[in-house]
Amino acid sequence: MHRDLGYYCLRLGIYIALCVCVGTIFFDIGHNFGSIQARGSMLMFVAAFWTFMAIGGFPSFVEDMKIFGRERLNGHYGVGAYVIGNTISSTPYLLLISLIPGAITYYLARLQDGAEHFIYFALVLFVCMMLVESLMMIVASLVPDFLMGIITGA
Repeated sequence: MHRDLGYYCLRLGIYIALCVCVGTIFFDIGHNFGSIQARGSMLMFVAAFWTFMAIGGFPSFVEDMKIFGRERLNGHYGVGAYVIGNTISSTPYLLLISLIPGAITYYLARLQDGAEHFIYFALVLFVCMMLVESLMMIVASLVPDFLMGIITGA
């Protein structure tokens, strides 16, 4: 499988810029009772924005589905091979996207001490992005129209 590197690099840049902004807004939130709402707001905003930005990759999925449909009809490979190949090829990029901006946000806001807390935070973001990418693959297979797919995915 071939990944659209421009899409992932642009997405990484947008996430880094956003996380620097969010990290400076919520810089050193603190660990007192009054910071609970601010901490929850920051976590929800980051998770919601990252998953919503994954919808921007829908055009790549539509193009991949056109190629996949043609190659499946020619008997080159099946649905299972396509899904596994797509998942394996996107995993390193999504892992990188969840680690770098996640570290910026996590350590600027000084959420919790300890590597295990950061690893859990990064894994939750990674799983959320994998889920949204998988859902967008399903939407791309059901709705071949570009605009309707983005609206359905949103």
